[in-house]
Amino acid sequence: MRKRAVLVVVAAIAIAASAVPAHAEIIDRIMAVVNGQALTLSDVNAASMLQLLTPETNRPDATSAVLDRLIERTLIIGEVDRYQPPEPAPEEIDRRYNIVVQRVGGESNLQRIFADTGMSADQLRRWVRDDLRMETYFNQRFGTTDPSRAKMIADWISGLRRRADVTVLYVAPS
Repeated sequence: MRKRAVLVVVAAIAIAASAVPAHAEIIDRIMAVVNGQALTLSDVNAASMLQLLTPETNRPDATSAVLDRLIERTLIIGEVDRYQPPEPAPEEIDRRYNIVVQRVGGESNLQRIFADTGMSADQLRRWVRDDLRMETYFNQRFGTTDPSRAKMIADWISGLRRRADVTVLYVAPS
C-alpha cells in the first residue's frame, strides 16, 4: 500500500511538471554582482532611460558601458556609506529630481519609464540623494579646485574595483 502511495505521488509530480510551459518568461536578468549586490538588466535600463549615468561614448555596446558605470557607482556608494557624509538638503534632492523629470520629457514620460523598468519615485529620490552624497564625499576627499581631481578620482575608482569582488555576467553581443 505504501509503495502505491509513493507511485501516485511521483506520478502526480511528473504530470504537474509536464504541465509547466517549456519557455519560462524572463522577469529580469542579473548582469553583474558587486560585493554581493546584484545589478540587474532593469537597473541598467532604468539608468539608461532616465539618463542617470554618462557612459563612455567610445564603447560600441551601450549596455556594457552603462553596466560598467553602475558597477563603479555601486563601489563608490559602498565607500560613501562607510564615511557617512552629511545628508543633502531635501530641497536639493527635490531640485535634482525635477531636473530628471524635465530631462525625460515630463511626469508622464517618467511614469512610463517607471512602469517599463520597475523603478519607483522613491528609488529615484534615493538615487538622487546618493548622487549628492557622492559629490559631497568627492569634494571632501579630493577638493574642488585641484586640476588633477578627475584623474585622482579615476585612479581611486580603479583601486576600488581592483579590491572589490566583481563578477560580470553580461556578455556583449558580437
